[in-house]
Amino acid sequence: MPDFQQRDPEDVKNMFSEVSQNYDKINRAMCFGLDILWRKKLVKLALAKKSKAPKKIIDLACGSGDVCLELAKADKNANIVASDFCPEMLAIAKQKAVLAKLENRITFQQADCKKMPFENEDFDVATISFGFRNFQNRQECLTEIARILKNNGQLAILEVSRANAFMEWAQKIFMCTIVPIIATIFGGDKKSYQYLANTTMAYPYPKEVEKMFADAGFDNVKTHKLAFGLVAITTGVKK
Repeated sequence: MPDFQQRDPEDVKNMFSEVSQNYDKINRAMCFGLDILWRKKLVKLALAKKSKAPKKIIDLACGSGDVCLELAKADKNANIVASDFCPEMLAIAKQKAVLAKLENRITFQQADCKKMPFENEDFDVATISFGFRNFQNRQECLTEIARILKNNGQLAILEVSRANAFMEWAQKIFMCTIVPIIATIFGGDKKSYQYLANTTMAYPYPKEVEKMFADAGFDNVKTHKLAFGLVAITTGVKK
């Protein structure tokens, strides 16, 4: 399997720019709408730690903005930053925030996760939804996330996962044959979604992801499996 983390970041940015207009429709179809429930679960786990003080939260690789909007609804006192390296995705997220009347609750920032323009120990919570597998050098990005999180800050990442051999076989058939067809039906770029399918199959196993968290300085690392293990939320607390 090729190392998709070595792909030129500009190519990945351009790819997301090209699929941005159809991104939500295709993702809903791919996940049969279950991604809405998975994102709600992500937000619930990310905000599980109770605090009287207002939280400062960052949603990384925010894409079209579903998670940052859910965070704003779930914690009405939180200060939320939504960041992504693709300006076209950020523009869609901003439009959604305006429609939801949440534009004053969320600050949008174009940024690359490998080197973010934020102070050390700036945030209480960080989330990522279906973006981590596309990061170039995931370990470096986790270390950078640890840098901007306060001590005892929470990280929660929702991503595809690797299950047992049978489920992996079924996942491969679906991602490599059905997903490109869905993308074509909804007017998406077939090659772009083939790339996303390939990154799904190349994503590390849960124990490997947990080790990456630990190596970046996170404690109490847990994997919360969804959809028979085909999707998982990995959580950790900065030491």
